Amino acid sequence: MTAITTAYVCFILSLAVKCGAFSTGPTSQRLTGLAPLHSTPAEVTSSSINDASAAAVVDATSNQFTPVFDFTLDDVATKQQSAASFERIDDAIMGGISLSSLRDVPDKDYASWSGVCRTDGGGFCGMRTLPFKDAPLNATGQEGVYLDCNLASDDEAERRIWKLTVRTDSSRGEMVYQSQFDLKQAIEDAKKQSVGDEKNDVSDAWAKVLVPFDKFQLVRGPRLIPDGPPLNATGGIYQIGMTLSKFVMNVNTTELENFRPGYFDLRIKRIGFYNSQHHDGGSNVSASTKVAAVPTTLSKEDAEKKRPVVLRLLLPIAKLLFSEQANRRRSAMRILREERKLSRSRAIIWGIKCRKESMGMFKSCAKTAGILSVDILRSVIKTTLKIVLLYPIRLIGATIRAMKKAMGMKVKPSLRE
Repeated sequence: MTAITTAYVCFILSLAVKCGAFSTGPTSQRLTGLAPLHSTPAEVTSSSINDASAAAVVDATSNQFTPVFDFTLDDVATKQQSAASFERIDDAIMGGISLSSLRDVPDKDYASWSGVCRTDGGGFCGMRTLPFKDAPLNATGQEGVYLDCNLASDDEAERRIWKLTVRTDSSRGEMVYQSQFDLKQAIEDAKKQSVGDEKNDVSDAWAKVLVPFDKFQLVRGPRLIPDGPPLNATGGIYQIGMTLSKFVMNVNTTELENFRPGYFDLRIKRIGFYNSQHHDGGSNVSASTKVAAVPTTLSKEDAEKKRPVVLRLLLPIAKLLFSEQANRRRSAMRILREERKLSRSRAIIWGIKCRKESMGMFKSCAKTAGILSVDILRSVIKTTLKIVLLYPIRLIGATIRAMKKAMGMKVKPSLRE
């Protein structure tokens, strides 16, 4: 039982690490990056999901834009620092095999967030800022988050769910504030504005996505948290991120019909905050953009060093249970068995033959034997944990929910619904 308990601790801790539940960011409540202003966010309700497209069509002609991350060629150092401020957070945390990254594109006026989103075991790609080193971003008085972008890979933005994410505390868990936005509509609006302008190429129009703070809602993974508190940005923004997903924001897990998996390339010029300019007489002025002041973030190495000592010691065991490479091998095995109609043994032999070309038969057999041994051990540990701990916990949870329903109490849906 001691061994099982230890394995279960590793199981929980590894989930926490991959989901970012342990805070590596600063706990200071000081604000930095923007001049102090004042605003009171509007109340957020679940009905705002029905008009998510409105977040992408806010009038941008009378707004002031304060870029936080600038990927243009205005300043090469700022461009590189902006790109280095983000880390990937793909569906590997839930057993998926999607892969993406935000990378600086030298000599180009943008950064590229690109990769391959696969639905096998997951169905989303994401990125988020590394923990800020000094203090959260000061968004007081700002009205929302904006994004200058261009979808370069295809013209089917509507076949994916696009989300912006912000966090109002220093935790790194899966509960964040999120808002869907209509990238397709934003691109079409940008093309309409480019018509008649000889300086702009309509086919290369850059969309300006504006997402008001009152459109953000508290979520856990892809699911809305019922009666979650509205976003309050006056305490600072600790994280900004983006997600491409097959999951629609909803109380229950909901997938987008006709989702387009595969390669994507979203080019980004700027990410920041915006607010309306109010002048005497109510007259509008043309949109203006400030100079970016990129916040300093911890490096990935420093962020890992700030993890608790116990967690750092348990990480090697956690990686044994949760391996992205193992997820990919499982997906490859499924394809070989379902699409190529190979038996498991024939698929393994096929893998040995493929490796033989690069490392020889002996090394290929030894490597395959090692992979099989680790996968078997991982499977035994996971199965044991499910039988001894996971299934009983689910049964207890289902019993409690049934009792609450029988008593007429409000019951939140389980994570698997």
